[in-house]
Amino acid sequence: MAEDKAKDMSLVDEEVDTRDIPLLPPQQQRFVQLYLTGQYSLSKLAELLDVHVNTLYKWLRRDDVKQAIQEYQDATHEIVASEMKSMTLQAVKRMRELMNSPIDGVALQAVKDVLDRTGHKPKQQIEKNVTVKTFEEKLSDLIDDVIEGEFEEVD
Repeated sequence: MAEDKAKDMSLVDEEVDTRDIPLLPPQQQRFVQLYLTGQYSLSKLAELLDVHVNTLYKWLRRDDVKQAIQEYQDATHEIVASEMKSMTLQAVKRMRELMNSPIDGVALQAVKDVLDRTGHKPKQQIEKNVTVKTFEEKLSDLIDDVIEGEFEEVD
């Protein structure tokens, strides 16, 4: 058990960003970092941090912990958005290469993707004319069918 815990902690040390989260004690900083990786359940985090799982639930309700989590998420979002924007030019260049592909299917799909993403997607709309009868109309039709059926049998 102790061996498994040491193994888990060594893996965690390699995976987690070691930025300090201000205004929290070290153990809570570590909790926030591990919690935000999304890799561990609260029970596993409690085991890794040598605290009871109820302690983690209490920490999650604290305003300072909530604020630290929000700040960390905001910073991560900014980093991801920046990285995505930096890849845009490379993606456009690659799309241009694919449009000039000697394979017609690849070129066609690239052209469609460019047109779709620039607002020139063809409308995908199905029109259907449906007449909806009210309950009274359905009842009237049913009565008419029954009456017509009876007269046909009599004739």
